[in-house]
Amino acid sequence: MHHFSSHGFDILRSRNNHPVKVHSIAWFSAVILLLASFAGVRAGAEDASAQQQNELFTCASGPWGRVGYYYFYLEAPDYVVEKFPLPNTTTKWVFNVNEFDRIEPLLKNAGMAQERLDQLLAPRRVVKDTQYAYVFPSAADVESLTAENRAIIYNELARNPANVFQYSPVFFLTDSVEEWAKDSGLSAAIVTKISRLSYKAGSALVFADIPLLLSQAADVAEARYIMRKLTRVRTLMAQLELSKEDSIPDLLNYWSTGLGLRQKELEPLMQAIIRTKGLAHLDILHLVPPLPRKLLYTYPDISYAAEGRLPDCHWTSLNFFNLTPQPFLLDTRLATSLVKQDFDKVEPPYRYGDVLMFITPDGRAVHSATYLADDILFSKNGSNLLTPWLLMRLQDLSKLYDIEPGKTRIVGFRHKK
Repeated sequence: MHHFSSHGFDILRSRNNHPVKVHSIAWFSAVILLLASFAGVRAGAEDASAQQQNELFTCASGPWGRVGYYYFYLEAPDYVVEKFPLPNTTTKWVFNVNEFDRIEPLLKNAGMAQERLDQLLAPRRVVKDTQYAYVFPSAADVESLTAENRAIIYNELARNPANVFQYSPVFFLTDSVEEWAKDSGLSAAIVTKISRLSYKAGSALVFADIPLLLSQAADVAEARYIMRKLTRVRTLMAQLELSKEDSIPDLLNYWSTGLGLRQKELEPLMQAIIRTKGLAHLDILHLVPPLPRKLLYTYPDISYAAEGRLPDCHWTSLNFFNLTPQPFLLDTRLATSLVKQDFDKVEPPYRYGDVLMFITPDGRAVHSATYLADDILFSKNGSNLLTPWLLMRLQDLSKLYDIEPGKTRIVGFRHKK
């Protein structure tokens, strides 16, 4: 994605920084042209874990009404994943060649035994060119690391885009790999391996040892199956509960942003739900404007690539109320000027349609999403074709973008009336 940058949000200017790709595989970008023959597709949903399956979670009460939600998982479609080549199963760590002397102290500080270090950094096992030094740890080297020590090494490797798997790891929004993998069809051995090789990046649980994992596959079919499962991302389906006791005018005021947007469409729909026996809720999908309704739970169509840039989080949040997407919002500079011109900075409590931007200490907006209700947001986490539009809880997005005191913070913006 492209990033907005600011100093106190008095002045916004564009600056590039690498995106956080949720459940995306960095090697996909190398063969993106293969998607030229594909049409867009609404994602297939898989059941969530047994703990969450059929379990309705309830949002806090508020002007949005009584909102509940179910968790479920999305995966990239089979016919897309099958077109991509499998990555090399040899683990490779890449360092800047002028920092080669820092490698041994780093690995030693991470707890790697001296005997392993001597073997790993033996001149015959290190490849150098004018830019990088490449080292090739064995499976035993990788598996010998604790989660804490792995985090030290991999978070350092993530600073270099050449380390594609550490730079864009797989994120787990659940408390454990086992919960994420429940009902996925992955073998117990593979799930155990992923769990053992996972580590923390900020407050998020992540996984980067894809080459090693694929080396455990019994055959090509299993390797491709594993790759598809690594695109799993948890999202949610939200619904507004309705009854005769609810104040329809108050609900309409909230879901029309207080400006009467789509009120003539929403009022008869809400009234019909209340009058109809056996109906008690309205899917949030029907409350959002036409464009996000069309995009939700889908992957980008290749036609977007014809614009020269793929939709990212900012394109998504700033186009939320537009009947048709505005192509100029793919341009970071112009999108930035729109925020300066048409939006006011707002403090919590946020309301439906507000744009929440995730701002780093140096003023970069590394992500944005549209606020719906309580802590539910409409989001696209990355600009590649393998990341869908979805609903997420704010606490999950905060894990992805490292929302902590003194680090990334959330700033709200509201369209001027």
